[in-house]
Amino acid sequence: MADFKDNELVNKIVANNNIVDVIGEYINLEHKGKNFFGVCPFHDDHSPSMSVSPEKNIFKCFSCGASGNSITFLMDYLGIEFREALKILADKAGISLDNNFTKKKVNSELEELYKVNELAVSIFKNNLASSSGKEARDYLKKRGLDEETIKYFNIGLAINNNISSALSSKYSEEILEKLDLCKSYDNKLYDTFVNRIMFPICDKDKNVIGFTGRIYREEDKNESKYLNTKETDVFKKGNILYNLNNAKEFIRKEKEIIICEGQMDTIRLHTIGFDNVVSLSGTSVTKEQIDLINSLKCDIILNLDQDDAGKSATIPLGDAFTSLGKNVNVIVFKGAKDTDELILKNGEDSFKSAYKNKVSFINFKLDYLKNNKNLNDAVELSKYINAAIESLNELNDEVLIELKLKEISEKYGVSISTLKSKITKKDKKVIVNTKPKEVKRYTGYQKMELRIIYLMLNYEDVIISYENNLGFLVTKEFTDFANEILEFKMKNGEFNLSNFITHVYQNNLDKILKEVMENGGPEEYTEEELDYLINIIKGTTVENEIKRLKNIQKNSLDEEEKKELARKIENMRKEVLTWYKK
Repeated sequence: MADFKDNELVNKIVANNNIVDVIGEYINLEHKGKNFFGVCPFHDDHSPSMSVSPEKNIFKCFSCGASGNSITFLMDYLGIEFREALKILADKAGISLDNNFTKKKVNSELEELYKVNELAVSIFKNNLASSSGKEARDYLKKRGLDEETIKYFNIGLAINNNISSALSSKYSEEILEKLDLCKSYDNKLYDTFVNRIMFPICDKDKNVIGFTGRIYREEDKNESKYLNTKETDVFKKGNILYNLNNAKEFIRKEKEIIICEGQMDTIRLHTIGFDNVVSLSGTSVTKEQIDLINSLKCDIILNLDQDDAGKSATIPLGDAFTSLGKNVNVIVFKGAKDTDELILKNGEDSFKSAYKNKVSFINFKLDYLKNNKNLNDAVELSKYINAAIESLNELNDEVLIELKLKEISEKYGVSISTLKSKITKKDKKVIVNTKPKEVKRYTGYQKMELRIIYLMLNYEDVIISYENNLGFLVTKEFTDFANEILEFKMKNGEFNLSNFITHVYQNNLDKILKEVMENGGPEEYTEEELDYLINIIKGTTVENEIKRLKNIQKNSLDEEEKKELARKIENMRKEVLTWYKK
C-alpha cells in the first residue's frame, strides 16, 4: 500500500465525488428511501442487496458484507490499487495530483533500473530532435506520424554507441547489459540498438521497462525490421500490453478495449481518435495478459491482422475471453494486412466503418471454420457442422445457441432436432468477481466485540460511550482497531466513516475492517443492547484477571499474600455481579 501523507487532499477527492454517481457508472442503482440499492457485483447476487448511502458516502452489501467508500469500490470492482482509484476520482473531481503522489513505490534496485531506462528515453528523444535525426523524422512524417503522436508515445532514435558513451560514466556495465541497452564484446561496450527508431514500452504503472527498435534506412533493409529488448528483471514480454499505460483511463471510460497485434496498429489508431487500444506485440498471448485484460472489466474487441496467422490467433483469444463471460467482438476488413496499412491506404473512415460493422466472435468463429472446406461436399459439410456445434457447446447463452442452430438448420437443411441432440446439457456457468470467501469462526465474546466496533463506526455516541465506560476489548487486535477509531476521532475532532475507511486502507488495516463490516450485525441498536455488550466485555476481562490471580494464589507460599489475593478476587467478583445486574 502506498503511503499518502496528504490525507486532507485524499479526503477532499472522496468528498467531491458523490458515491452514488461513482458506483452508478458500473451498476444500476435504484433510489429507495434515503439510500440507493443495486445488485452487488462482488457475489452471485440475484436481488439488490447493496446499499449505497450518499449521506455517509459509503456502500455496504447486506448479503456478502462487502463495504467501503468510492475508493475501495473502484479498487475491488476494477481490480486496481489505491493510487489508481484515487487518480480516477481526482480526474472526475477536476483535482490535479502530483505525479509523485500516486507513484507506486518499488524497491531501490528496480527504481534504479527504471531510472536508467527513463534516461535512455530522454537520450533517444534528443537524438530524434537533433540534426542526426532528420532522416528518421522524414521517415516518420512519411508514415503519417505527426509531432503530437511522436511526443505522446515518446518515440525516439538510437544512433551509434550513443547510449554506452552517455551512460557508462554514471552506471555500471552490469546494469546497462542487464537492461539490454548495451552489449559487451572484447571488453568494450556497444549499444544494443543502433540506427533504429525507438518505441519505449511501459508497464501499467508507466515505468519504462523496455524498447522496440525499428529500421528506417534503406541501407538497413536486410536487418531484422524490429528488434526488441530481451527478457530482463523488469521486462517480461508475456506480462505486458503495449500502450496499456496510456489506454487504461480510456478503456474505463469507453468500457471496451481494442486489442491489436502490432504496436504500429495501436499508434495509428491513436492518430484517428481511438485511445482505448493496446497491442500484444505479436500473435501469441499469455495467461498473464488475458488475466490483465480480464481485470479491466470491459468488453473485448479483437483487431488482429487479417492474414491467416492473425485470424488463426483470434480464435483461441476469443475463446479465452468468452469462457470468462466477456462480450467479444471482432473487427474484419479487406484490402490490407493490418490496421496500420488499412488506414494509410484507404483513410481513417475505412477503419471507422470496419469498427462500426464489427461482428460477434461466435459469428467470426463459425465463418472461420468454413475455411478450406467444400461445403457442397456432404463429408466436408458434416465436418463443418460438427465443428460449429462444438463451438456452440462452449457458450452459456441458451438463446444464442437456439438462434445459431436455427440458422444452420435453415441454411444447410439439417433438422433442428438433430442439431439439438448434439448440444451437451450442462450447468450454466456463473461468473463472479471474487474468490470463494473464507469462513472465519468467532467466539461469542469476539462476536460481541465485532458488534461494538461496528456500532462505533456508525455512531459517534457509541465511540464516546466506549471511551468512557470500557476502553478495552478482550481480543488484542480488536482493541487496537477500536483505539484506532478513538485516535482518528481525537485527531480530526469528529468521526467521518468514509474518511476513516480511506485511513484504514492507507495503513493496511482493511482486513479487520472487512471482518467488522461483515459480522457487525444490523445498523440499528438500543441503549440496553450497548450497556449489555459493555458489561459482558468488562466482566469477561475481570474474570480473566481473576483466573490469573487464582493461579498466583495457588502457587504462593506466603500466607499473607494468599489472603490479600483472596480479598482482591472477592471484590472483583462483587464488581462483576454488579455489572451483570444492570
